[in-house]
Amino acid sequence: MKKVEVMFFFDTEDFTSERSAEAILREAEICTRAGVVGHFAVVGLVAKQLKAWGRQDIIDALQPHIIGTHTYGHTLHPDICEQSDCESFTEAFQNVALYEDQGLALIKEVLEPEHILFACPPGNSKSYASMYYYADRGLPFYCDTVVHDERSTPLHYCNQEHISYFRSMEGVFFRGDADVDAFLDEIYAKKDRAIIYTHPNVAVKTEFWDELNYKKVNLRKYGDWIEAPDRDPEETRFFYEKMVELLQKLKQDERFVLTDLNEILAKRKPRTPVTKAILPVVREHLRRGLAPVRGPSFAVADIFYAVVEMLKGEEEYVPQKVYGFLSAPTGVGKACTVSAEGLRKAAHAIRTDTFIPETIAVDGKQLGPADFLMAALDVLVDDVEKAEVLPKEQLVRLEGFDELQGFQLRGTWMHSDELRDEYLSDRLRLQCWTLRYE
Repeated sequence: MKKVEVMFFFDTEDFTSERSAEAILREAEICTRAGVVGHFAVVGLVAKQLKAWGRQDIIDALQPHIIGTHTYGHTLHPDICEQSDCESFTEAFQNVALYEDQGLALIKEVLEPEHILFACPPGNSKSYASMYYYADRGLPFYCDTVVHDERSTPLHYCNQEHISYFRSMEGVFFRGDADVDAFLDEIYAKKDRAIIYTHPNVAVKTEFWDELNYKKVNLRKYGDWIEAPDRDPEETRFFYEKMVELLQKLKQDERFVLTDLNEILAKRKPRTPVTKAILPVVREHLRRGLAPVRGPSFAVADIFYAVVEMLKGEEEYVPQKVYGFLSAPTGVGKACTVSAEGLRKAAHAIRTDTFIPETIAVDGKQLGPADFLMAALDVLVDDVEKAEVLPKEQLVRLEGFDELQGFQLRGTWMHSDELRDEYLSDRLRLQCWTLRYE
């Protein structure tokens, strides 16, 4: 029988209300009593406020669970996308680091987790620059992503394993027809891995706190907040009852296995080196279309960096961090021929620790990166002195990745009207050469 992996996530975000913090305590305790490891995506400023409110009881209640970051300030402007919509990647990265280093420091200082295992930026706040930042800071997972296929197949993008959210508990259990059994049937029918999530503040509040304080602009000064209205205690009680019922039934249902990010990380195998012996199989795969290689798993960028190093004389390449493009790559417009010597000379000018160039000069011709990759494979596999270059697609096709294909930031969520989205949405798709399956 197929088993679906299920995890529970809690977007722990409302730093304006100690009443909302009570819900963090209650939901952490529910998970602990059920023997379920929860994943609490904590806003840095929530950690700050827990300390300011003297809520050691909440800090203690979070100890059995996995801690991630929900960004430094959530909707506080400039938010993570407003910080990083820059032409210069270096500037974007540094802007993100300016805030997120503070957020990670607050979480570590107050909650003292063994590790911060994941990043989960809120709402429609998916910045490619932040993904590279979190990977650089050693966070292995990126959750609530737009980079996923229909069944949430385990995959990597921008140097982190990406896992999508499925359904919110509030979206199910505050409906009049709330039915745990029907919810479980839906999960099993649609997913191979599912994150069920909730916002603790929603259990006790009828509105989102950031709508009142940070929608599009900073409407209130820090500490001078409008608190969202309290929910009817009977509704809150019903919600917690349904949460307990869901946890109990999941543990008893043989169709599911409850897991957590520590378990997933422990099962990871070391990366397989790219060797010359595997290049013929890789070339045949890529001739059928530019796509990640499976069995063993390689991103297209892994193969590109490998052939660059092999053209320089290396016998194998151990995959490291990978990068995509900062602008759209351009391939040859008509068939041409390049020399093995020209490819080797070009390889010596290519770095394998940064973004891939959009064009590569070989023998006076401007090749696209996919042109260079396939010509290099021909030289390395067939040991020839010349390789033919034919016009081809330069990017990995994203069929099946519907949310990524249609992703747009401008005018969405709580972002400022000044966010032009000149770079972020397009550049997120331009990282498609980093895509690989687990």
